[in-house]
Amino acid sequence: MKLLIIIVGFVLCVWGSAPVAFVKNVQGDAVVKRENTLHPIQKGDHLFKGDRIQTGKSTNLGLSFNDGTRIAVGSNSMFIIDDYLFAPARKDFRFNLSLPKGTIVFESGKIGKLAPEKVTIKVPQGIIGIRGTKFIVEAE
Repeated sequence: MKLLIIIVGFVLCVWGSAPVAFVKNVQGDAVVKRENTLHPIQKGDHLFKGDRIQTGKSTNLGLSFNDGTRIAVGSNSMFIIDDYLFAPARKDFRFNLSLPKGTIVFESGKIGKLAPEKVTIKVPQGIIGIRGTKFIVEAE
C-alpha cells in the first residue's frame, strides 16, 4: 500500500495535479481553458484546479467534485476552479470558486458539511438563493 501511495505521488509530481472533478453531462457547447489552451468539454472529462469553464448559448453542464459536491453551470457562464483540496484524513479542505458571469446551482458535498467556512464563491455582483446546503448563484 505504501508503495502505491509513493507511485501515485510521483506520477502527480511528474504530470501535474490530480483531477478535482469530472463532467457528468453536457448539453450544448462548453470549453475549458487550461494553461492558455481551450479544449471542448465532453462527458467524462476531468477538471483540475485552475480550470476556467465557459458555456455557450443554450448550454447546460453538470459537474461532480471529489467530495460529492454537484454543480450545474448554466448558459453563457464563466466558472473558475480557483482552489480545491479534499483531504479528509488530514482534515484539510479548500473549495474556492469564482463566477464572473452566469449561473450555477450548487449542491454541497462533504466539504460543505464538514467545513462550510472553507467554501467560497466569488461573484462581482450577484444573487444567492440559499436552501441548506443547496443554493443558486447568479452573476450579472
